[in-house]
Amino acid sequence: MTARRGENRSVVVILGEDDNDRRTIQILVAALRPDIPRGALRPLRKPMSLVRNVPPQRLPSQSTKAAALLRAVDVRTPIRAVLMHEDADEVEPAHEKLIAKIEDSHRSLRWPVLAIVPAWEIETWWFLFPDAVHAVRPTWRRPDQFAGRDVGRIRNAKEELKKAVTPPGARPSFQTYTEADSIAIAERIVALGHLTPPWFARSSSWETFLDKVKQL
Repeated sequence: MTARRGENRSVVVILGEDDNDRRTIQILVAALRPDIPRGALRPLRKPMSLVRNVPPQRLPSQSTKAAALLRAVDVRTPIRAVLMHEDADEVEPAHEKLIAKIEDSHRSLRWPVLAIVPAWEIETWWFLFPDAVHAVRPTWRRPDQFAGRDVGRIRNAKEELKKAVTPPGARPSFQTYTEADSIAIAERIVALGHLTPPWFARSSSWETFLDKVKQL
């Protein structure tokens, strides 16, 4: 990436669907790119730049609003790049089309925009790391039923993960997976050194995520 003003103190802005996703992505990117200081990875609640269900005629105005908010950040601390997360809500290869829509609709921004798109949801990726998931709560079952398979084909991944970690005969009060657990799962993935292959299963959207992070 071409050097720009203040690059040695620039930030990578992380936008996403909610705080859990943004913080999760921050943890993963920090581990994948140790050359970027953790403090230079900045999750922001706004602008919300979800485009999946936005009609084409509304995309330019949405991009303009995002640009105004990001310029305010850039004035204080130069922006190096913008990571935009949005779930595909569909199986692979749906992530490819949504990545193109996100990046194309924000091409007018002055900063590089890299789309982070899991298919179906970010929970799809957690099926790649059953040991890390199980380490978060030892009462959970190890979600290993997709060994060697393409987890990008799992529909409704969040609900499937909840079912996968719940043991047979669990009481109604059993604490199953919640979205907030993604942060702890990401931390376990990093701690266990599982960011590098071989992974437990396959996911094209995960591999695309890794490629995007290399571009920062």
